[in-house]
Amino acid sequence: MNAASLAEWLTPLSLEARARALTLLSYRLTIHGRDYGIASVEAIGESSALKKLVGINELQHKLLCQTGRYLEDQERTAYPVDVFCQILFQMANNYGIAPALDAASKSGRNGVRYLFLAINTTRGEKVSGKGVRYLFLAS
Repeated sequence: MNAASLAEWLTPLSLEARARALTLLSYRLTIHGRDYGIASVEAIGESSALKKLVGINELQHKLLCQTGRYLEDQERTAYPVDVFCQILFQMANNYGIAPALDAASKSGRNGVRYLFLAINTTRGEKVSGKGVRYLFLAS
């Protein structure tokens, strides 16, 4: 596959189907990411930057799996939210990346309400301005 064939696959999809496809693509990339790492965290040492990168990959894998379940309306097979959050922070602590998860969570929480875009998609108008937040996502 190349850029043109990927675009050919994604272009006709609805935005929802495209989001599902990209989530699955991202999820599968986390699996390939494991192939480039070291087989065991024990082999790379406690304070290693590589250990932290492996941890980020594992967190992304877990997040994308849960996201995929939500997108496919399979909430019953997903972890309960409180359990999922505990798993994420336990993993982050084990890999020494709890500060990164904390920062991403805070940033993500602010971003849930607004996406920074150059186009107001509700009206199709181009908008600009310093510090303007454009698309309201929360319903």
